[in-house]
Amino acid sequence: MQQCGGDAALAKSMHLRACAAGAIEDASVLLDYHDCLLFLLAYPESATLHRAASRELERVAVAARQMLERGKARERAKLANTGVAWAPMTIAFGYEVVRWLAREHAGHAEIDSFDAAGASLPELLRLTLPPLESELLAGEDMEPAEFLADASAGRRGSQLGWLVDEIERLPCAEAIRERLFDALKAYVAIKPGATSLSRTFVRGLRGQIFHHRGPLQRTVDPGMILDQPLAPPRRLDRGRAAHLLDSGRAMLASLGRETDALAAAAPEGIEYHELGRGTSIALYTMRPERRLALDSHVGFMLFKNAVPVAYGGGWPFFATCKIGVNIFAPYRGAESSLLFCQVLRVYRQRFGIAHFVAEPSQFGAGNREGLESGAFWFYYRLGFRPVDAPIAVLAADEYAKIRNDRTYRAPLPVLRRFTRSDLELRLRDAPATAPCDPAELSRAVTAWIAGRFHGDRGAAMKYAWRRATNALGMHDGENWPDAPRAAMLALCPLFAMIPNLAEWPERDKARLIALVRAKGGNEYRFFALLRSHARFESALRALTAAAD
Repeated sequence: MQQCGGDAALAKSMHLRACAAGAIEDASVLLDYHDCLLFLLAYPESATLHRAASRELERVAVAARQMLERGKARERAKLANTGVAWAPMTIAFGYEVVRWLAREHAGHAEIDSFDAAGASLPELLRLTLPPLESELLAGEDMEPAEFLADASAGRRGSQLGWLVDEIERLPCAEAIRERLFDALKAYVAIKPGATSLSRTFVRGLRGQIFHHRGPLQRTVDPGMILDQPLAPPRRLDRGRAAHLLDSGRAMLASLGRETDALAAAAPEGIEYHELGRGTSIALYTMRPERRLALDSHVGFMLFKNAVPVAYGGGWPFFATCKIGVNIFAPYRGAESSLLFCQVLRVYRQRFGIAHFVAEPSQFGAGNREGLESGAFWFYYRLGFRPVDAPIAVLAADEYAKIRNDRTYRAPLPVLRRFTRSDLELRLRDAPATAPCDPAELSRAVTAWIAGRFHGDRGAAMKYAWRRATNALGMHDGENWPDAPRAAMLALCPLFAMIPNLAEWPERDKARLIALVRAKGGNEYRFFALLRSHARFESALRALTAAAD
C-alpha cells in the first residue's frame, strides 16, 4: 500500500474493487482496512483512486456502525477507543477539552463516570447551587452520577453541558477552575457518529489534491529542505481558523490525547502554512493567560491532502527550539522523514531557529514501544546527535554496525542508555555559545527570592514590579490591559535582577516593553521581538552564569 509509481496505482485499483465487493464482518479487518484507506487519501496517485478510497471509507463507517449496534461483544470491544466513526471513546480529558466538547459537540459527548478517588462533586458545587438546595447538597453519600442526575434534572441538553456551566460560575480564576475539575477525575464518553470527532472524517482545510504519480520521497536532504524558502502564512478568516482549531482538537480527542497548545489555543493564535506536495501545517499558540512566562509553546498539526498525519509542538527560545513530533500510525514509514523535515523547516524559518533539541521522551524514555520502534534512529538519520559525549560515541559505533549489517539491531539496554541524553541538531548558523535555557532562568529567580527575600514571594514581587517599572519608565504600567499587565508581572523578577537595566538605551527599553506587550497579545510578535533583542539575551546569559 505504501508504494507509488509504476504499476502500483493499477494494483491498488484492482484491490479496492475486490474489497468493495466483499462484506466487512471482522473488527480487526475493518480497522486495518480503515487505516489503509486513510493512507490512500493522504497519498493518492490519481483522482480516481482518491474518489474510490473516499467511497470505501464511507462504507467502512457504515460497517462499523452495524458492528457496534448488532455485532458480537468482542467485535464491539475491538472498535472501542480506536477513533473510528461511530466507535465510542471514554477518557479523562482536561477541562479545556471538556468545555470544548460540551459547547461545540454537545450531542456527541456526555459524562460517563467519576473515579472513586476524585473530589466530592457536591462540595465543589456548593459554591454555585442556591443555599435552599441544602438537602441536595447534603447528599454526601450519593454516588456522583446520581447527584449529577438529580442536580441537572430538567435541563435541556447533556449533563456534561450542565456541569461545565456550573463550573464556569465558580467564583475563582480560570486556572483554579481547571484544577477543581481535574480533581473530580471525571470520565467523558464520546460517541462520534459520522462526524469530525472520528479520525475517519476529521479533515483540515481542503484544497487542490496532490497526486503521487511517482515514488514516495523516503530519503531526504534535511539541510536542503530546511533552507527552502517558506511562503507567508495563508490568510485565515475566523471560520477557517476555528475549523483548524476544531480539527486539531478533534483528531487528538479521537485518539484519547490532548496537548496544552491545542487545548488552550484560540482561533486568532493560529497560522497556516502550505508546504508543497499536498502538505500543510497549522501552528497553534495558547491564549495569553495560559502561556509560559519565557519560551513559547507552539503546537502543530500536520496535514497531507487535508488528512491529519502528525502532531507535536515546539518550544522556541531565542535560536533554540525543543521539538517533538508524533506521526500517526497509518502514515509511519512512507514519507515520515520528509514530514518531520517540513516541521523543522517551518520552525526554523518562522522563529529563526538554528538549534533543535529532542528530549528523551521523544525517542523512548519510559516507553518500551518507543525504544523498540527505533525512534532514536529516526532522529539520528536526520542529523540529530546525543548532547552527552560518551553516548554520542556509543551511538556512532552502533550506527556503524547497522550500516555494515542490515540484520543488526541495537540491544534494548543500549537503546535505554541513549535516553540518558538529549539529542540536538545544530545547523550551520547555530550559536557557538550554549543556549539560554528557560529552566536555568527559572532556577535563578527561585535562588534570588530565597537569597534576597528569604522566600517571601509577596515581598519579592512587589520589589520586582517597582524596580522594573521604574527602570523602564513604565509609569502607566498599572493601567495596562489585563493580559499585558499579567505578562509584566510574570517577567518583572527577571527584569529586576538585571543590574544595569535603568542604564539601558531608551531604544532597548522600549523594545523590552514592546516584547512584554506582545507576550500578552500576539505570541508570534513576541518571539520576533525576543530573538532580535541581543542586549536582553546577553543579560539573561549573565544571570544564568551568575547563578552557576
